[in-house]
Amino acid sequence: MLSDTRRKIAALLAGAMIACSLSGCDEALLEELFSYEEVSSSSSSSASSTELKEGLEGPYEVVKVVDGDTIKLMIDGEKKNVRLIGIDTPESVHPDSEKNVPEGKLASDHTKELVGSSELYIEYGTEPQDRYGRPLCYVYLPDGTMLNEQILRDGYAKVLIVGKNKEYKELFNEIQEEAKEEGRGLWSTGVFDSE
Repeated sequence: MLSDTRRKIAALLAGAMIACSLSGCDEALLEELFSYEEVSSSSSSSASSTELKEGLEGPYEVVKVVDGDTIKLMIDGEKKNVRLIGIDTPESVHPDSEKNVPEGKLASDHTKELVGSSELYIEYGTEPQDRYGRPLCYVYLPDGTMLNEQILRDGYAKVLIVGKNKEYKELFNEIQEEAKEEGRGLWSTGVFDSE
């Protein structure tokens, strides 16, 4: 069933067609009217087509991107460092400064670029915390893209499976192989070969 707005547009277009045919206006005007209706109806449907996976928690405000694989989120009134499950990026903020590498800064900057000022959604892994008490999560952008997966796809991380959090292990390994074969992101630098 048509919505009230679409019904009104259809009625207006029908009236315009009758008026055009009686007054002898050209077909170009009619085509413009019809193309406007198609654009307006398709844009309204695409705006509502963004779907998030069921069972996600959030949205949560991004406080800061700590590094390429850790994001600080405001969860239930607390600032928490959320570790992205299944990926590992080169170090950029390690307390032992000798472990920090320029590629770590590039990975961190890439994560910042992906996150922007979005509010994020999370999916906890089978093991919801690491030994440091950080939440272990698959993180999702508002458009439904999994951040962990996108960082891997872009070549700014390698796969790191720890403990029981193996939900996307096969997918992550496939994505890593593609990124590595195509030399995407940091794969072209050799940083992952030296780790």
